Amino acid sequence: MMTSSSDDVAPVEKLLKIEQLDVDLYRSADPLYMAKGARGLYGGNVISQSLMAAINTVPPEYNVHSMHCYFVLAGDPTLPVLYKVQHVREGHSFITRTVQARQRGRCIFTTTISFQTPEKTSLSHQPDYPGALLPQPDELPDYTAIVGELYKNGTVTKSELMSAEQLSAIIPMDIRVVMIEYPDGTPPDQKKNYMWVRAKGKIKDEGAHTMALAYFSDNGFLGTSARVNGVNAKDIAMMVSLDHSIYFHAPFKADEWMLYQMDSPWAGSARGLVFGKIFTQDGILAASIIQEGVVRFADTTAKKKSKL
Repeated sequence: MMTSSSDDVAPVEKLLKIEQLDVDLYRSADPLYMAKGARGLYGGNVISQSLMAAINTVPPEYNVHSMHCYFVLAGDPTLPVLYKVQHVREGHSFITRTVQARQRGRCIFTTTISFQTPEKTSLSHQPDYPGALLPQPDELPDYTAIVGELYKNGTVTKSELMSAEQLSAIIPMDIRVVMIEYPDGTPPDQKKNYMWVRAKGKIKDEGAHTMALAYFSDNGFLGTSARVNGVNAKDIAMMVSLDHSIYFHAPFKADEWMLYQMDSPWAGSARGLVFGKIFTQDGILAASIIQEGVVRFADTTAKKKSKL
C-alpha cells in the first residue's frame, strides 16, 4: 500500500501515495500535478492512483492485466481525490474491480481493472523490438535540453520552455526523446514517435512499478495525433483525453529504461486516436496502450466555454 513518506522511496512513490480512509476507500495524500495551461489534473495522476487503490484490494498472487479508463470531468489540483473501489467479480483465475475518482461529490474519472493469476501457455508472440535501431537513452539529451534548443531557434515559445522546465522539476520521470525526420509525403499513420522513459530513483514497493508505468503512459500520448501531422503545440486550442486503456503483458521494472513507441492510425471529427507500445530495454513488450481524445485547433474552436 502506498502510504510511506520515507525519504528513501522513489519520487513516484512519494508523489502518488494514497491513504486508506475506510474499507475500499482511498484518498490522494499530496497535491497532484497539473500542466501549465491545462484544463485539469494530468491524467496519469488518477490513472495510477486508481490502479494502486484497486491493487490494494486484491490478493498478491493476482497481477493486473488490463485497465479501461474514462476521463469524465477535469480534476481540481487544489483538492484531494477520493478513490472508491467496487468489487465486481471474485473469480478463481480473474478478479475485476471498478474505481471511481471523485471530487466535490462528482465522478471525475472511472476505470474497470482486471487481474489474473499467472498461467503457463504455449501461445506466445510479440512485435519486433525497434529499440536496437534507435539511439540509446545515454546517447540522448534530456527533455528540457531539447526544448531549450528549440527555444533558441524559435520553434517553441518562452512559455513552452518554462512549462518544460516546470514539468522536468515536478514529474518523477527521466525522459529521452528520440527525434526522427521522416521524408516529405510520409502519411501520418506511418510515422512513429519514440521516447525512452524511466522512474527517477529506486522504487521500493513492487506494486509501484505498475503504478509508475500507468502514470507515464499518458505523458505526451494524445499529442502524437497532432505531431504526426506536423502540428505545433501553439496551434492547438484544446487537447483532452476521453478514454485510456492499458494492457499489461510481462513483468518490468519502471525504474529501468523503457522504450515508449507511439503512433496515430486515425484522426478526425475533432478527435485523435493513438496506439502505444512500451518495451523493456532488452526487447520485451511490457504493455500496450490505446487512447482517444479531443483535439481542437485555435482557428476552429468556439469562443464559448466547451462542455465536451
